[in-house]
Amino acid sequence: MRQFNLVRLAFFQMGFGIMLGFLHDTLNRVMTSDLGISSTIVFGLISLKELLAVFGVKVWAGNMSDKSHLFGYRRSPYILLGLLSCVFSFILSPVAAYEVKIAGVGFAELLPAMVQDVGLLKLVIIFLVFGFGLQVATTAYYALIADYVGDKHIGKVTSASWTLMVLTTIVSARIVGTYLDVYTPERLMNVAFVGGIIALGIAFFAFAGVEERNSSLKKGKTEEALTFGQSIKLLSSSPKTLLFAFYIFVAIFALFSCEIVMEPFGADVFGMPVGVTTKLFRPTMGGMQLVFMLLVGFLLNRIGKKRGAFIGNIFGMVGFSIIIFSGFMLDETILRIGLVIAGIGLGAASVSNITMMMTMTAGRSGVYIGLWGTAQSLAMFMGHFGAGIIRDVVYAFSDNYMWSYATIFGLEIIAFGVASALLPLISQDDFEAESKVKIAEVLASSGVD
Repeated sequence: MRQFNLVRLAFFQMGFGIMLGFLHDTLNRVMTSDLGISSTIVFGLISLKELLAVFGVKVWAGNMSDKSHLFGYRRSPYILLGLLSCVFSFILSPVAAYEVKIAGVGFAELLPAMVQDVGLLKLVIIFLVFGFGLQVATTAYYALIADYVGDKHIGKVTSASWTLMVLTTIVSARIVGTYLDVYTPERLMNVAFVGGIIALGIAFFAFAGVEERNSSLKKGKTEEALTFGQSIKLLSSSPKTLLFAFYIFVAIFALFSCEIVMEPFGADVFGMPVGVTTKLFRPTMGGMQLVFMLLVGFLLNRIGKKRGAFIGNIFGMVGFSIIIFSGFMLDETILRIGLVIAGIGLGAASVSNITMMMTMTAGRSGVYIGLWGTAQSLAMFMGHFGAGIIRDVVYAFSDNYMWSYATIFGLEIIAFGVASALLPLISQDDFEAESKVKIAEVLASSGVD
């Protein structure tokens, strides 16, 4: 039964792969390139889901799932709450997108437009609800994995989970791309409804019943739970913790800043229609990412997490350099080569960094995974929203979209380099030693024995 539960847990990310793939690729491209909405607005809307983590939702969810019980469960209620929030808002997103009436509005007019445009206000609420659900569900899910899986196997489970998510985005992209070759708004809405229901079913199957009821009570609670305020104090007073959080910020910025720009890049620079971009970018780059997440994930015990991340960074820098060159040359063959090489880098670096995040917990999986997730979300927010601003601002000065995308990809290359430079400074042993001391100090200063 335990082996079956481990397999089920790995399936959880597939539901989010369906939803995030649709939002980041298809809906993003439709709003930006087809509806003509400013990328600053579109990328800003999509990045709202990460902004909630910056304001402490991940740390709150991790802390609450560490110390509270609902019907005898710690992690499962938060996973379910987040999942339902995501699916409900996801299904409504394309409907609201077609109610937006501010095509052509620039960054300077964004706030007045938000007040006046009902469709835009609906999208703001929808993405905030989706973001709340995403942060709560994934934080509790990662904590459940850390509770259930030992360090020896956590890399394999994490690799399998993310591999299945990437595989789902690739398969769903092909299916959606084929379905949308004959494009209508109604078909787009059908995709969201069916995808949301499928995502709900897969994710619920993945986690329901894995967590044993009253498990912490049966085992005997050996650690004092931290309050939210104590968690923040712990995190802010620990140099090793803050160093790793900064590393995660830089590494995730490098890995995911391109996530929502690839399909608009194909439309703006190469003139590709919706069906073509949907079937090209995610399957090509994502396909290689899938292969190397799986490969590196199962070799992490041999090559090491830091070496795996470094190898991924090198391939990422080379791959995005080739993609920039292909855009200036308008050469689709070179573009495909760049996508393959970048995909190798994304696969190796992502599974290595995620596994590092999962193992750097010092016995406080909820609190620390909440922090690492917050750094991750801050990086994704700045990467996504910043990419939208860069696209609009650079284009306004150059009247050439390729310079906009070259700037975005160039920043990713720099981030890969900075992350590589930080890797030698990361030490799990030093982090855990510091954590034990700092936790004792926080509890002592609060009068807890």
